[in-house]
Amino acid sequence: MNVIYHHINGYIRVQIAACTIKACLRYFLVLHRNKDVHHSSSIKISHLWFLVLFSIAQNGVVSANIGVRLHEPDSVVSQMTAQSTPQNTAESTVDIPPLDFVRSQETSYYLPQKNPIPVATFTQASAMIKGMDGFIVSDKAEHKIYLFNSDGKLLIEAGGHGAGVQSFHAPSDIASNNGLKIYVADKENGRIQILDHQLHYLSSLDITRANVDYAMGLDSFSATRSWTPEKICLLDSGHLQVWDAQAKGIHRFNSKGDYLGFSALSEAMGRINFMYCKADYIELYSTQSQKIARMSINGLWLGSYDFTQDRAYESNIFLTTYAGRWDELEEKYGRWVHSTMEESQLWILFEQALFSLDVIQKQDNE
Repeated sequence: MNVIYHHINGYIRVQIAACTIKACLRYFLVLHRNKDVHHSSSIKISHLWFLVLFSIAQNGVVSANIGVRLHEPDSVVSQMTAQSTPQNTAESTVDIPPLDFVRSQETSYYLPQKNPIPVATFTQASAMIKGMDGFIVSDKAEHKIYLFNSDGKLLIEAGGHGAGVQSFHAPSDIASNNGLKIYVADKENGRIQILDHQLHYLSSLDITRANVDYAMGLDSFSATRSWTPEKICLLDSGHLQVWDAQAKGIHRFNSKGDYLGFSALSEAMGRINFMYCKADYIELYSTQSQKIARMSINGLWLGSYDFTQDRAYESNIFLTTYAGRWDELEEKYGRWVHSTMEESQLWILFEQALFSLDVIQKQDNE
């Protein structure tokens, strides 16, 4: 009995003496590396547990798996538990990918250090919309329009530099209500091209009928003047609103393409970067003057107000694990252009790249 007792006692002592010093030190270094981050972010480790599974092979090598669990009650922390299965009684290593700790929109989490891989790259992307068959992107430097499916595969490439049918010269914006008709602001050609959902040419809009002087002087525009259609949007009624960068005002067309009139801004705004059609008014955003102008759908001036643009927040990138990479992404791929959601994916367009990112949290209004 004593022999058995001493044998068991010795066996246990060997296990304890051969305790996973290397693995423990590795985890200590990981925790020490994040010590300042956790302290500055008021993260408290509620408990740290070690699950040590030992097995001694014939060659006397000790294998171990260690799990680490971090808890933060009101934040989202990605699991750092790493387990590996011993193979052939050799030492089982713990592989932890390099992580960075970030805090965005009151949410803390770990994210990969590498930037995402673009779905597509461009020379100077100018707009993006969701169509019937996927996502449509315009590139004003290449004078083309592209259609990508929901997997990011390029389906159609349309256009090219020129003034003919379905040719473009610096397409600066695109719009659609239901995806059946795609409106393209063919800026330097001075026209709006209308395409079908497969990017085939249907017709064009211009201002040759803009020769009616409307009451109260709200709408007047000479048909002999040229125009520069730079931004466009569609009302729920299907009426097209066109921002004229040359005349500094909005042209209006009905759903049949008939010209309705022109309304000039009552205040200098600077360059218009974004144009949005709301339920009963139109908004024009100028990052140059840091102002938003509002005009009614009938062309009445509604005033303006100051704003400070937070492109990262407007892009919804905080819904993904790449919020902490915003500055790097804009530096590498140019300024943010547009974002759109599709189920659990955020499609985000920069001037030189398109990304499809997994969404890890829902928007507040959902």
